Amino acid sequence: MIENHQQEYPLPDPDMIAFSEDGRIATISLDNGQDGHWSPDFPETLEVALRTAMKASGVRALILTGEADSVFSHGLAPDVFAVGSKVEAAALARQCAKTFSLLRQFKGVSIAAINGDVSDLALECAVCCDFRIAAHDAIFSISPGRYGLTPLAGATQLLPRLIGEVWAKRLMLCGERIDAKRAQHVGLVDEVADQESVYPLAIEWAKRTFVHSPDATHATKQLIEHARMRPLETGFAAERDWLSAVLGTPDQLEGVAAVLEKRDARWQGDKS
Repeated sequence: MIENHQQEYPLPDPDMIAFSEDGRIATISLDNGQDGHWSPDFPETLEVALRTAMKASGVRALILTGEADSVFSHGLAPDVFAVGSKVEAAALARQCAKTFSLLRQFKGVSIAAINGDVSDLALECAVCCDFRIAAHDAIFSISPGRYGLTPLAGATQLLPRLIGEVWAKRLMLCGERIDAKRAQHVGLVDEVADQESVYPLAIEWAKRTFVHSPDATHATKQLIEHARMRPLETGFAAERDWLSAVLGTPDQLEGVAAVLEKRDARWQGDKS
């Protein structure tokens, strides 16, 4: 349950998503059903959960994980597209794009705690997070082409930027399934751990980022995203603009004071 703040958005459907909040960290647990797949309503439900996290007072990190022991998620159920309706598919693709764009826009740090196998749309979801920590035995795959489909939510654009064109093609065109060790080697995963350690490690990573001010974290994320998408010189200009925006703010002055006084910074809006 969510406590200690006003809700502007309804809570997500508990049959699909469990939302919890502990201080500065919010967790979204994905309930994938018995077969590890999402229903067509899931992307919209995830949007509700993301908006809830973004409106939660003091939340600075978001962790996505699967509720099942051996599955993060396999994404949408294949029968969702059995009818072959262009109108319904287009609407679903727009909803997925909206939801995953919201995930990428989260101002704090987002971490996919991949506790088990992940494939297709769920992998696209994980790629939208800032970091991915995976269980040793997790298997990664994305090949919607076997259903006669293309990726729904940005994999053709994000995966080549993250792991390079060759590995993006091996996953999406050749249908290769790779383990967590290989995923880490190619840059798809940042850290590998025992299954029971994945979520605690995600919490540890989230807490590491709290030494930085919320504004600095947000600005740095935006600039890194800028670096992937735009020319170098415009990136330099954006960096100067963001520096000007944060310079002289209460958090920036507090950061300098904390370093000089050899103490932890007390960022505005942080929960105790």
